[in-house]
Amino acid sequence: MKSNSFQVKKGHFYAVGVGPGSSDLLTLRAVEVIRGSQVIICPRSAASRNSLALEIISGFILDQEVIEHVYPMSRNQEEVMDSWNQAAMLISSLCRQGKSVSQVTLGDPHVYSTCGYVLPRLEENLGLDRIHVIPGVTAFQASAANFAQSLVIQEDRLTLMPATDMEEVEKALDCCETLVLYKIGKNLTALCKLLQTKGLENKARMVLNAEMPGKEKVYPDMDRTLEREPGYLACVIVHVGHRSWKNTD
Repeated sequence: MKSNSFQVKKGHFYAVGVGPGSSDLLTLRAVEVIRGSQVIICPRSAASRNSLALEIISGFILDQEVIEHVYPMSRNQEEVMDSWNQAAMLISSLCRQGKSVSQVTLGDPHVYSTCGYVLPRLEENLGLDRIHVIPGVTAFQASAANFAQSLVIQEDRLTLMPATDMEEVEKALDCCETLVLYKIGKNLTALCKLLQTKGLENKARMVLNAEMPGKEKVYPDMDRTLEREPGYLACVIVHVGHRSWKNTD
């Protein structure tokens, strides 16, 4: 049986999900790991002045060493991988020195997160027994919390994907009951037109900057977003329908 207190060990690495924006959505375990880590890695994109993850955890930092890892917001695979290889090397070196190291990430470490780049590399360098993943609240969960409608019930299928390819989005709409879209970017107008073509414009909702203090915007009606530029941290939830129970008798 696990104890109520999660032990932060020296020489171990912790991938910590810190939720979408509000510090009170951190789990108790996440707070314990952050406070117990000797070194905290805070990713920041080259396009941003501040690390959003660092802002979320700022109230829980004591005297730990904080290192910002600046990574490129680029579609150049080689450039991106080189950046995260360097981060993995740094983390591995710190752990071998006997330090407890955590890397904070928005949302959950296993869902479109910065930790997703370093975890496979660390498994090779440190071994699974020295790697720990601390789950976090995802942006789509926080976004869905704004509406009184479940994401899935009974045998419904939930699909999560980026909205970077409208052909793939259209295919997804035909084979799930709820579609969650990240990374809307400049494709908002194209997405709205696709939803109108499918007759789903009234079943789609959008949240920008979910749970980020002073920045969150909720759009229960997609028709009102056609002239807006949502930016990177946008989440669209499309309730396509419900799947009937199959008779297994």
